[in-house]
This record gives sequence, C-alpha cells and structure tokens, in this order.
Amino acid sequence: MEEFFSYLKTLPPKISLAILGSFAIILILTKWSWMVKLLNLITGNKSKKRTCGDCVLILFGIREKYDYQIRKLEHDLLKKQMTFTEQKLQEVIFYLAQSFNEDIKILGDDFKNYQKIRESALYCEALKNSLLLVKDELRRSFKDNGFLDLSETEFRQYIKNKVDTMITISRAYLKQHYAETEETIVTLDHRFKKIDSFHKSKIEDVASQIFTKAKDIVRIIENKKLELDESLKSEIDAFVSNGEIKE
Repeated sequence: MEEFFSYLKTLPPKISLAILGSFAIILILTKWSWMVKLLNLITGNKSKKRTCGDCVLILFGIREKYDYQIRKLEHDLLKKQMTFTEQKLQEVIFYLAQSFNEDIKILGDDFKNYQKIRESALYCEALKNSLLLVKDELRRSFKDNGFLDLSETEFRQYIKNKVDTMITISRAYLKQHYAETEETIVTLDHRFKKIDSFHKSKIEDVASQIFTKAKDIVRIIENKKLELDESLKSEIDAFVSNGEIKE
C-alpha cells in the first residue's frame, strides 16, 4: 500500500487524482478483497510481470472503456426516442394536411384553384413549423423522464396533458403565421373546432405510441447498462485475480 501511494506521488497531480478517483469507483463496484489483490499486483507482491504503472494504466483503460460505452448508450437513448417521434409527427402532418384539403374542397367552391393551392401550401408550411416546436417539447419531456414510473392511470393522464400542451403550442404558432384575409377559405377557428371534435383522439393515440415507445427504449438501455456494470465487475475480477484482460 505504501509503495502504491509513493508511486502516485511521482505522477502529476491531475493524473494522481484521476487514478485515485478510478480506485474509489472500483471500490464501490467491487469487493475490498479484490482491491487488496489489485494493490498486491500493482506493488509487485504477487507478480513481477507488470510494473506498477502498467497495472494502473490497464485498470484506468478498463474503466474508461466502460465509461465510453455507457456514454454511447445514453446518447443513443435520446436519439432513438427522437427518431421514432419524428416518424410519428410526420404521420400527424400528413393526417392533418389531408383533413385541411378536405375542408378546402368543401368550402372552396367559389374560389379558383390557385387560391386553394396557395392556401393549402401556407397552412401545411405553418403546420410543419409548429410541430417542430412540439418536437422540442417532446425532447424536453424525454430528458426529464417524468413519465417512467407512473401508474397506468397516471400515464394516460400524463399523455392527455401533453397532448393539450402540444395543441396549445401548435395553435399559438398557427395564429402568428397563418395569415387570414377576406379571401381565406378555411379559417383557423374552423380548423381548431374540427381538431377538437374529430382529430384530438387521433393525436392522443399518436402521443401514446410516442411515450410508450420512449419508455420501452429507456428500459432496454437501462438493462444494457446493468449488463455493462456486471461485465465491468467480471473484467476487474479477472484482472485482479489472474491478470487477464478482456478484449
């Protein structure tokens, strides 16, 4: 033990602190007896095949390898959640755009085709941009993960609340960017009433799919992280006991 700390004194302060931090983490994850074996290995009481510096660097490398894998899993978590979310929001855009075009056909008998096309394009563009803001709100929800441990009843209510928030965000954007004039065929007031009456259940269904999938992805990632923790313990145990390194 004294030789180990003497060795640390010869290293730059930042490296010494990093090594001590790694040992502290490993001490939490492993058994004290393993630490004793490791210190014996490092200080040369068990084997002369590796120097003290070799063992410290190997141990540090093992920990860094698993830290990198954990960081990658955490990055992949949000990425996978957002990929699925974007797919479902595209469905919403297509669904609401179709609904708008139906309104154009019904309400636009007295208007020329170019007016209908222009208004449809204006609405669809505003709708797409409003759902970009909705996507940002969903991303924040995934980062908070406040829905993970909810009961089934609480989860359903959570989704209803989120849908209300999503609709409010979209409406606020449309009011600012869908310019109505005397020649407007389909007013926002008409669209909002139709969404509340006919389309809200569809939006709630999509939101339910989004958050259910997000929960499933979190569980899969958490299980993989647990597997990595076990693998880390096994690799440290093998190294401390036998000097073996897993490739």
